[in-house]
Amino acid sequence: MKKLFMLLATAAVLFFNANAQVVKEGIKVAQKGDFDLGLMIGVPPVQNANMPTISADLSWGLISGFINTKTFGQNGAIDLGVYYGITSYGHKEFGEKHGLLQNCILARGIFHFQFIENLDTYVGILSGVNLWSWSWEDSNGKNKKNGTDSKAVFGSFLGAKYYFTEKFGVKLEFEGDFVEGNIPAVATGVTFKFR
Repeated sequence: MKKLFMLLATAAVLFFNANAQVVKEGIKVAQKGDFDLGLMIGVPPVQNANMPTISADLSWGLISGFINTKTFGQNGAIDLGVYYGITSYGHKEFGEKHGLLQNCILARGIFHFQFIENLDTYVGILSGVNLWSWSWEDSNGKNKKNGTDSKAVFGSFLGAKYYFTEKFGVKLEFEGDFVEGNIPAVATGVTFKFR
């Protein structure tokens, strides 16, 4: 196990060093006209999850460089985007089977500020709807019920993306739903930029 860990750590160091030599000037992130695609896996917000929360988000850069600072230069960007996440839950209680499939569809507004080369830090607000499909079955498997439900979502998030190249990076987000907490509190994944 130690050998495997050392091998992975060495490979990561070599990768980052090689990448740093390729990108000498640093990558400007969050520019007007950017189209970003993110794919993430998150910690399910509720117990009894059958799978992690899987999500995709798209965002479009509306404006950038509207803040002029001595330390960080022309900076700041605003994006608008959409988010879709899915997860499922299930458990047995007193012989009854309970299942739930949750879909979360959100609109997001995002403010970016770049403090470090290649690192995009951002905060934002989100609003949308959770759509649930639920099922119930008794212990005999004869009585079954299915249904759907929905609830509004409103919250905020913060995150960071580190770009290894102009078009590819990794991301980490922390999210908070002010209504019921039905989005993952933490999620990580990859991001792709199209200019």
